[in-house]
Amino acid sequence: MEKHLYVIGNGFDIHHGINSSYRCFRDWLCENDSDIITTVEETYGCCDNEWWSDFENQLGSLDVLEYASEIANKNIPDLMSEHCDRMWNDAQIEVEQNLEGLYGKLRGCFRNWILQLSAPKRDKMIAMVIDNSLFLTFNYSKTLENLYNIPSNQILHIHGCIDDNEEFILGHGVGIDELQAMLSIGDPEPPCSDDPTEYEQWRMEYEAHHQFHQQLAEEAAVNGVASQEKPVASLLIKYKNFFDGLFNVTHVHVYGISFSKVDTPYFNRIAEVTQDAKWEFSDYEGNCAQTISSFIKRHSIKSYSIIELKNLVNPAQLKIEFPKN
Repeated sequence: MEKHLYVIGNGFDIHHGINSSYRCFRDWLCENDSDIITTVEETYGCCDNEWWSDFENQLGSLDVLEYASEIANKNIPDLMSEHCDRMWNDAQIEVEQNLEGLYGKLRGCFRNWILQLSAPKRDKMIAMVIDNSLFLTFNYSKTLENLYNIPSNQILHIHGCIDDNEEFILGHGVGIDELQAMLSIGDPEPPCSDDPTEYEQWRMEYEAHHQFHQQLAEEAAVNGVASQEKPVASLLIKYKNFFDGLFNVTHVHVYGISFSKVDTPYFNRIAEVTQDAKWEFSDYEGNCAQTISSFIKRHSIKSYSIIELKNLVNPAQLKIEFPKN
């Protein structure tokens, strides 16, 4: 018996006329809370359309060394002050408060934006096999439930749903080790010779880069950005039964997915479990052709097709073909 798995991403909602792109989030912020746009740019630097189009991943793009250094330079302890001991943490506290405030505000705005998104358009509905199918969606919306009348027990909202009271799961894929490695980029190179004068000069420069108050600020910046990492590994453990239960899936449909690096472990797991399945990928105007091709080659997928969702709306094209390659 055939069993279908549909993996649903934001492109699926966009196809149905929902204004859910990250650029739309930026536009909504401009109209409803423009101050946070200013704060984002003060923190991350100039954030153009490309930055906002990749909003989740860009949360991990902060130059933690530069950011911490700027704040540390504004909070140099006055060694002559009787309150000097209390000043060593000033930069650390400012970094912590700034990042915690920014990320908290962004997440609150993100949820408010999701809750006010437009309803999906019925004339954009596509053909899907509902019976004996499972749906893994990265979207927070209930397009599958409300438009396609799919029972909730067939759907896993892996990053949260608008009906949940819990915070939506979003974030980047930069690990704390990678962030910590950024801190050594500005370190001066040690001298090659044994000249004590050169060594003393290097030691003074090194210590200048590693003043205690700046170290505290750097650690705070790393921890702040690391707190926004998407917990993909934890989610794979949490939903282990769902992924393990895909062993008998015969058809995998990937709709509206950009194959972001941070979400790659989900797809790797699906490919591991559904080794003999036929795959279907939607690719809007060929934007994901390279990442889809790489995924197909990496997992030696033999039977697949690449389509556009708009073509599945036409009844004459609803039959899905899976060519043998």
